[in-house]
Amino acid sequence: MIVDVRTYTLHPGSLGAFFKLYEGEGFGIQTRHLGQPLGYYFVDIGPQNRIVHLWGYADIADRAARRGAMDADPAWTAYRGKSSAFFQRQENKILRNAPFYPARTGATQPFGIVDYRTYTAHPGKLGAFLSVYESDAMQTQLRHLGNCVGWYMSDIGPQNEVVHMWGYRDIADRQQRRNAMQADPAWPPYLTKGTALLANMENAILRPAPFWKPAA
Repeated sequence: MIVDVRTYTLHPGSLGAFFKLYEGEGFGIQTRHLGQPLGYYFVDIGPQNRIVHLWGYADIADRAARRGAMDADPAWTAYRGKSSAFFQRQENKILRNAPFYPARTGATQPFGIVDYRTYTAHPGKLGAFLSVYESDAMQTQLRHLGNCVGWYMSDIGPQNEVVHMWGYRDIADRQQRRNAMQADPAWPPYLTKGTALLANMENAILRPAPFWKPAA
């Protein structure tokens, strides 16, 4: 599977109006052609006026076929004529599942927010980072955080990146779980190894868009 992660930045103050238009005219058309998104979120803490949506495909050919059919749909053309005025910037990148996801990780509880984390490895170090994470960190992190909703690595777009997503009930739940993880004696040794392989680390707190509900 591949994942098309799309990040759109809207003009200030227009998020509510865009969601109203998209829910009423765009979401039904898009899901008819592409299927349900893996996630459709807006940024709560982090860069503002931004939405992040993820769409899964079997492969690049499947993506091209589905998006080609959508682009040829007159209803989609009409919707895009209205929606384009909302956007400052539109970006996307193609990711693939990390070798250990989803076979040994996955969502285990309902969530109201998602901690969306993007790490960039030093050139040539992505494989080493994934190996260290799987052997030294993954089980510790799952034991404390318990709700991985995506663990991906870059394929097309910015290189040497991983994107991992952790669901929490709320900010207080996130803080409690991460505090426990950071207090675990197994965590500091991983940080020493893992962070040495990384050039940059970013995160944002996302909330589900009002018209999209995470799968139970």
